[in-house]
Amino acid sequence: MSARATKTTQKELRQPDEFVTATARVVEWGRENQTTVQYAAVGLVVLLLAIAGVGWWTSSRDARANREFYSAIELYKAEQWGESFEGFRALAEDLGSTDYGRLATLYAGRAALKLDKPAEAIPFYLEYLDGSPPVALAQLAHLNLGRALSSTGDVEGARTQLQTALELEGPARPEATFELARVEQTAGNNERALELYGNYLEDNPNGPAVDLARAEVLALGGTPPPSPSMMMPGGINPLQFQVN
Repeated sequence: MSARATKTTQKELRQPDEFVTATARVVEWGRENQTTVQYAAVGLVVLLLAIAGVGWWTSSRDARANREFYSAIELYKAEQWGESFEGFRALAEDLGSTDYGRLATLYAGRAALKLDKPAEAIPFYLEYLDGSPPVALAQLAHLNLGRALSSTGDVEGARTQLQTALELEGPARPEATFELARVEQTAGNNERALELYGNYLEDNPNGPAVDLARAEVLALGGTPPPSPSMMMPGGINPLQFQVN
């Protein structure tokens, strides 16, 4: 290594460390600007308190929504439709931004249907669907919105909602099929109604609306598929055989 290079390196080593220099400057600035530093410290404390306050407020709202939802759901389970509707409605209006507040919107619509007030149910279902709910719950909302619209005479609106429910993946597809069949039958689209009733009976041979679906198929001049009780072991239909 050359003498010039050695001298340069030693000079650089003797220079103060950049971090130490910067720290010293900050300390000196703080001494000269004590008032500013104090205000900044107060501002930081206020900010931390505000964050803590928002957290407490949010937690308090969530806890209240939780209590009010379960209070309303107990009334719903007891089939006290009017009281449960008021509970869900109030929760949806007051705490609609919480998880339970959004779910209360869905239940308010259902309670209104139980009260045979479909026109009051419709706005709740529309509001709930505007919030982009999970697919399975969205399917239920579309199904019940279709029922409500059908009850108010809006056949086209009911068809749209029920078709949407039918196309979504979820547990309410059989109910959507049956309800859409009824809407099509009411609209005079008997061939489509027969097709949907048939789909319901084939896919849900033990469903709760099987007897009604079979009756409607017969009323429309169709032939319903055999019920499970009429089938022989191996899925054989005994009506296919004739005794000579």
